[in-house]
Amino acid sequence: MDQNPPDDLRAFLEKHLIKNEAPEKEAYFSIKETALVELASRRGETLLQVMKACLDRGLWPERFRAHRGTFTSKDQAQLLQATAAVIGAGGLGGTLCLLLARAGLGRLVVCDGDEFEESNLNRQFLSNLSRLGQKKALCAAEEIRRINPAAQVTTYPIKATEENLPDILATAQVVVDCLDNLPARFMVEKAARRRGIPFIHGAVGGLEGLILTVFPEDPGLENLYGSGDIPKEKWAEAVLGVPTVTPTLVAGLQAAEVINILTGRPLLARGRLLHLDLTIPSIEANSLR
Repeated sequence: MDQNPPDDLRAFLEKHLIKNEAPEKEAYFSIKETALVELASRRGETLLQVMKACLDRGLWPERFRAHRGTFTSKDQAQLLQATAAVIGAGGLGGTLCLLLARAGLGRLVVCDGDEFEESNLNRQFLSNLSRLGQKKALCAAEEIRRINPAAQVTTYPIKATEENLPDILATAQVVVDCLDNLPARFMVEKAARRRGIPFIHGAVGGLEGLILTVFPEDPGLENLYGSGDIPKEKWAEAVLGVPTVTPTLVAGLQAAEVINILTGRPLLARGRLLHLDLTIPSIEANSLR
C-alpha cells in the first residue's frame, strides 16, 4: 500500500478506521476485518497482503489490536510474513496450531499422518466426536482457516520421513517438534540442521514437560536423551500418561518461542532445557552447554 494512497483509498480507510485511546500515549487506529476483506478485493490482493500493508502504515487489524503494547506493528508484520512447520498435530501440535493462528502467523506447514481416536479427546483440542477417524493435519488446517482466513496452510497428512522432510521444511523458518516418539524427534532435528533452521523440542509426560530450542550449531537432543535408544515402554508418555493440562502449557511455551525466533526477541530455551513441573509447581532452566 502506498504511503500516500489515492484519494478514493484514503477516503475508504478514513471511513473504516477505529480510533483507540492509549493511556498516557498517543491514540492509534485499527481497522475491522470486513473492511480489510473489501480492501483486498478492491486491490486484487490477498487478505494477508492487505493486513501487512496496513501494519506498515501503523494501522492495526482489529483482530491483532490486543497485541499492541507487547508487540510493535513491525513485529506483527514479521509474523504475517513468516512460515513455521509443525510436525505432529495432536496434543502439542494441535494446540500450537491454534495459538499460532491467533498470533497471526502468516504461513503454517502441518504434518501428521495419524487420525483422531477416542483416547485423544482428553487433551487434543482439535479432536471431537465428529472428527474421530479424520486426519489430524487436515483438521488442523480447517481450524486454522476458521480462526484466521488470512493464514496460508500447507498440509502433509502423512508420516514424516527422512525422504519427505526436505520438502516439508523447504519454506519453513522454524520447525516445531510436537511428536510422541524419540526416533522421529531425532530425525526431525537432523533435518532441521540440514535445512539450517531452528528446531523447538517439546515433550510431555504426566504433569511434567520439557522445552528445548536447538539452532543448527547447538548441542541438541543427544545431550538430553543420549543416543535416543530408549525402549518405547519406558517413554515418559507411556509410563505417566498425558493429562489434559500439560500439553496445553508446553505448547504455549513452544508458541512463545516460535514468536521470539521470528520477531528477534530473547529466547526462552536456547542452550538450556526448560523443565515444567506442575506438582511443585515450577519451571526450571538447566543449561545443556
